[in-house]
Amino acid sequence: MPGFTHLHTVSGFSLRYGASHPERLAERAAERGMDALALTDRDTLAGAVRFARACGREGVRPLFGVDLAVAPVTGDGPARRTRTPARGGAFVDESAPRVTFLARDGVRGWAELCRLVTA
Repeated sequence: MPGFTHLHTVSGFSLRYGASHPERLAERAAERGMDALALTDRDTLAGAVRFARACGREGVRPLFGVDLAVAPVTGDGPARRTRTPARGGAFVDESAPRVTFLARDGVRGWAELCRLVTA
């Protein structure tokens, strides 16, 4: 399927949202004739190195990205955070809007993704 690229793909590094290993994603993309594939795990870049190596072996161009929750900002500053299990709450708040960022310009784009994830 040359010319088609999935730009929002998650791996098992997206806890509760993805199940496939980065290596398997690259294998499946190659099997389907894709020339590129993006890995956009939720709130992490942890699978990027394994994904890059697997894509290199399979001849698939790796695209790097991340799916981040965006905290709403009010006129009084950042919005008050709701309770989550880690903060003594009973549930995970899924209502925060999310944005997918893709790296551009090689190393510079990677650095920007790292900055966003650690901000």
